[in-house]
Amino acid sequence: MKRIVGLYLGAVLAASVRAAELPEVSEEALYELGSTYGAPQLQGFVFIEGRYLPPPYTVTRKGNAIFINRIQVEQPVPWGRGVASADGAPGTAAAAAPAAKKSVDADGDFEEVAPAAAPAPAAEPVPAAEPAPAAEPAKPKAVKSIDDLFDDEEPAAPAAPAPQAAPAAGPAAAALPAAAAGGGAQERSSEEVKRDKEALVAHLDRIRKGYEQSLARGDMFFFGQRHNRVNGNYGTARTLMGVLPKALRNAQSPQDLLQRLNAGGVYFIDLGICAELYRNKMTFPQLEERLAKIEQNEALDAQRRKAATAW
Repeated sequence: MKRIVGLYLGAVLAASVRAAELPEVSEEALYELGSTYGAPQLQGFVFIEGRYLPPPYTVTRKGNAIFINRIQVEQPVPWGRGVASADGAPGTAAAAAPAAKKSVDADGDFEEVAPAAAPAPAAEPVPAAEPAPAAEPAKPKAVKSIDDLFDDEEPAAPAAPAPQAAPAAGPAAAALPAAAAGGGAQERSSEEVKRDKEALVAHLDRIRKGYEQSLARGDMFFFGQRHNRVNGNYGTARTLMGVLPKALRNAQSPQDLLQRLNAGGVYFIDLGICAELYRNKMTFPQLEERLAKIEQNEALDAQRRKAATAW
């Protein structure tokens, strides 16, 4: 019975890990927003889902997501129906196809983008061989096929232009934005869309640059999808690194790890993060190696300061 319960809890945990994964960057987002690559940083401390990543760290923006060493850590702005291309379409060449497609990210916000909305139903044409009552031509009827829209016997309504007659505005003009397809959003000019996209790219690049500058100062980051981001300056990171390698080596459970960290003066790591660290227990040699380098650099700095005061 205990084995069955253990297997069940393991399956639940695995499902929660999959559910917590960030959605992949869509091709549309990557095409529309491009990428920005940073310079490698030798300082700082990065933990992703409880696993320590040794430096150097390269912070990259791809589309609407932030990556550290090719691992996605954040999507500050989800790619959804509110983001459109410069020509008003939700994507690029993939959006130009009239068939419905996935145009948003993979976190369940996908919406099928249908072709341009059909015009309002026209009045049913009256057959010539069978006279109808006088009031019958004005009776509306639902359009059952595309032939109903182009029947030569019925004059075209002036307020219902045919979809294929719309002028092409760009490479993706054959598809309308997801919001516009529903008829509830006002059309925006290409200049407005372009301006909004440039502002979005600038906002995402500022976030990327902020991570890069923080790591250059020696800051610490814990990224995880089941907890809020935890970060601190170098002083906080140094306190953690002085305790974590040995504590992780000797811990027998997440609770034991938490107690060992608290005993060493580390109180900003909760039990949830301790559980993630414990799942990656075998990374303690990398942490011990990093601590040895830190202590070596500190000893060299102390010698330089001592030599400088001797002069």
